[in-house]
Amino acid sequence: MSLLNYRAKLWMVNGNGEAVFGDGIADLIESVDKFHSILEAAKHLNMSYRYALHRITLAEKRLGEPLIIRVRGGANGGGSSEVTSYGKDLVCRYRKAQSGVGSFLEVLS
Repeated sequence: MSLLNYRAKLWMVNGNGEAVFGDGIADLIESVDKFHSILEAAKHLNMSYRYALHRITLAEKRLGEPLIIRVRGGANGGGSSEVTSYGKDLVCRYRKAQSGVGSFLEVLS
């Protein structure tokens, strides 16, 4: 008999049952925190800037809270992005839940 393992995909939903947070947005926010730039974070994750911005904007709309503070750079660039304390807390809570689910599934295997 072949070895079988469990896998689970985890995401957070808002009060309306809409998906608002999962691996993709958590990775994106962590990268923005590292690079202080949505563009650099998107490049690091091999996604377009437009798609990254869409993901952030959609999550913020569904959460009703900002995840990232964006400062436009103007004609010469120089803008920056900072993850809000709420965004950092959400990533921390998500990663903790993800770890807990992973530990639970290891016990079952």
